[in-house]
Amino acid sequence: MLIGNLPLDVSESDLEAFFSTVGKISSIDILKDKTGRGRGFAFVTMAKKEHIEHAIARMHNAEFKGRLLSVSPVETTQKQKKSFNLFGFCR
Repeated sequence: MLIGNLPLDVSESDLEAFFSTVGKISSIDILKDKTGRGRGFAFVTMAKKEHIEHAIARMHNAEFKGRLLSVSPVETTQKQKKSFNLFGFCR
């Protein structure tokens, strides 16, 4: 899932605590700039598809640290996965 409108100082533990209420989390990837400051969005992967659907239904427009979150599904094909390098940049 793509999580948008995050506070710039959000941590993985903040997101894990928030999203673990709707299901098991597989991974969290907070996108940051060169200085290590958050860019306001992250990718959260849930263990099961049902958890994703529940998280989107429950967490989209939910308040998190004073902001309304944008939560949307992200689907990637094998070709798209291969087009990103280790650092998440398109080749």
